[in-house]
Amino acid sequence: MPAASSWLLASAALIPVAVASPASAAVHRFHDDHVLGTSMDFTVTGVDAAQALQALSAARAEISRLDLVLSGWRTDSELARLNASPGPMSVSQDLFDVIENCETWRSRCDGAFTPRLGEVEAYWNVAERDGRLPTAPLLAQVASRNEAAPVFLDSATRTVDRAGVTFALDALAKGYIVDAALEAAQRAAPGAAGLMLDIGGDLRCRGAGPDGSGWRIGVADGASADNAPPARLIAVVDKAVATSGAGARDRVIDGCAYGHTLSPAVGQPVAPATVTVIADRAADADALATALSVMPVDRGLALVDRTPGAQARILTAEGDEHRTSGWDAYLIPLTAAGPSSCAPTLVALSGAAAWPAGYDVEIQYEIPQLSLGRYRPPFVAIWITDERGDLVRTLFHLGTRPRRYLDSNYVWYKAFSAEPGAVDRIDTVTRPSRQPGRYTAAWDGMDDAGHPVGQGRYTINIETSREHGGHSYQTITLDLGTKAASGAAAAGVEAGPAAARYGKPA
Repeated sequence: MPAASSWLLASAALIPVAVASPASAAVHRFHDDHVLGTSMDFTVTGVDAAQALQALSAARAEISRLDLVLSGWRTDSELARLNASPGPMSVSQDLFDVIENCETWRSRCDGAFTPRLGEVEAYWNVAERDGRLPTAPLLAQVASRNEAAPVFLDSATRTVDRAGVTFALDALAKGYIVDAALEAAQRAAPGAAGLMLDIGGDLRCRGAGPDGSGWRIGVADGASADNAPPARLIAVVDKAVATSGAGARDRVIDGCAYGHTLSPAVGQPVAPATVTVIADRAADADALATALSVMPVDRGLALVDRTPGAQARILTAEGDEHRTSGWDAYLIPLTAAGPSSCAPTLVALSGAAAWPAGYDVEIQYEIPQLSLGRYRPPFVAIWITDERGDLVRTLFHLGTRPRRYLDSNYVWYKAFSAEPGAVDRIDTVTRPSRQPGRYTAAWDGMDDAGHPVGQGRYTINIETSREHGGHSYQTITLDLGTKAASGAAAAGVEAGPAAARYGKPA
């Protein structure tokens, strides 16, 4: 599965946060990093701790089993063996089902979704490593040849004749694994009132959520700042949700960002839309989210309307929002973020004048692509300190749960040892999965308690660390007053160059 995001409070791929629930309802939350190259969050309600652990164990076992079958990153997976086979090969039921499902969606979407882009993706991976773009004619030729190949599937013998096609199943396989793992958890804890499993941008839930009114899921716009609150809030019961789109899955080649969603027709990245799909199964939501990123908007919405149980929201690269007819039925009022009960005591600057109206700080940072085999996303913390070095605001921390991972960012952890605030009453936030690329965070001039700060000298701190890897700590100090200001920090071992700009948003 593709590398993706670690746990990012209130703004990453799909991130459970604290939620108020009745005292009588048992709610058990678990977080794992490095699951299918990303992070996993799992919630169980209505059972005791032992049963919740049984459900978690069953989900983990099913994920591990299917990773060995479906992974496009592991050289020892069954998919890797199929892609290397010189001729027809009899495969497991799971691998056959996923390929057959992918080919069915390929037909339904008129080729906008395809499992046949493995060879094209290999060219892009080499380009990312070497810093040189593949030529457009070559990509188009390879894509066309693979789309025209006479792939043969025999369900009676589970035989796949791939006709030279290199399968890339990530656009559906992770959703398939989410479905299977949640069902395994349900079998292990049949008395559970509710279950929700989120793996790096794909989630599925059972039951009505911790308070019985539906699982609350924030829908974030991919092009917004990483720590921006979700743009929409939906509540779902017995549904799956997947998001694909702009801002979080970019490759960086020769200083330019290129999206990971490719057009099957020409092998090139598509325009950066952000698509969120609600469906009955995570595999279907996963496939639809990818297809709608490629298809013209009207055809994509029509496809969703023809899919039982599905709804979608599309935010185009131009910022235009399009929704299927039933999308608004899932919307609920968006609640505001509340201050954290464990936030440190803040020392405010006394007598300082207020910022000019409309001013904020925009922070650009980069997670570089490292040639390390299967890449493990780093933990990133960004926080603001005043001229005395006191904490003013923690913007976010990728990897804030479980608590044993906090000290990986040891500068931030040793200095402050506190988690940032959580979005009130949101069970998870959906945003495209994290990969190496360039990202943006914003500071609105508020401290961790929600109070405005005054003019003065402030330091933006950016700390990046990776498990079994290196560590980088960058700082940018700005004088924030009545005039615009900017600054930069050089790249480090685990971080690309960073920059900050103070003034009115562009």
